[in-house]
Amino acid sequence: MADNNIDYEKLRRDLTDECMAAFICGGIGPALLDSLDIEKASGEELERIAGRYGFRMDKYKS
Repeated sequence: MADNNIDYEKLRRDLTDECMAAFICGGIGPALLDSLDIEKASGEELERIAGRYGFRMDKYKS
């Protein structure tokens, strides 16, 4: 379940930035797929993606 105290728009921007960095480093395929998922993801889906990238969710609590 998504946490209403999470700043999902900030999380979405940071995840998108992470994908852009992956583009530059050569992980084009997976980063492209993730960036498309991030764009349309719900809060819960963003949290799952952030977990795969090793993001600390306490950074996004408001």
